[in-house]
Amino acid sequence: MIPGQNILKMALSVIAKQTVLYYKFAGRSLNAVGQDVTTYSSPFVIVGSFQPVPKRLYAQYGLDFQKSYYTFYTSNPILDVERKVSADQIAYNGQRFQCESNTDWFSIDGWKGVLCVFLGQDTGNKSIFGFSANNQNFGNGAFASAET
Repeated sequence: MIPGQNILKMALSVIAKQTVLYYKFAGRSLNAVGQDVTTYSSPFVIVGSFQPVPKRLYAQYGLDFQKSYYTFYTSNPILDVERKVSADQIAYNGQRFQCESNTDWFSIDGWKGVLCVFLGQDTGNKSIFGFSANNQNFGNGAFASAET
């Protein structure tokens, strides 16, 4: 294998690929009570391979056993959690996931492996995640439309 060949692209020509909705981080603003509210762009379709992380690896990776984790392999430059920036989100099979961290081979080989954590059902709308105008905490995966 030679760097720059994009191993993921070769693999996706042989194995089935999945289609996901990609919600790109759009920004943050303060609500009426001074809390950050994250907004995301309208979703668009990207492809890759969406795989569950085996539970036997949770301890090795330092993951929370109360959550569900997946790895999404893609040739798209997805943003993970960074300082002062919220991560992008994806939706697969009607469920929404937060992109937590990635294995970044993008600059070398044109792909990323993104660790995603399950948030809840995807509403399919341009969404915010965090707190509503009436300070209702949406917690682990409930969403409100950006107009809320």
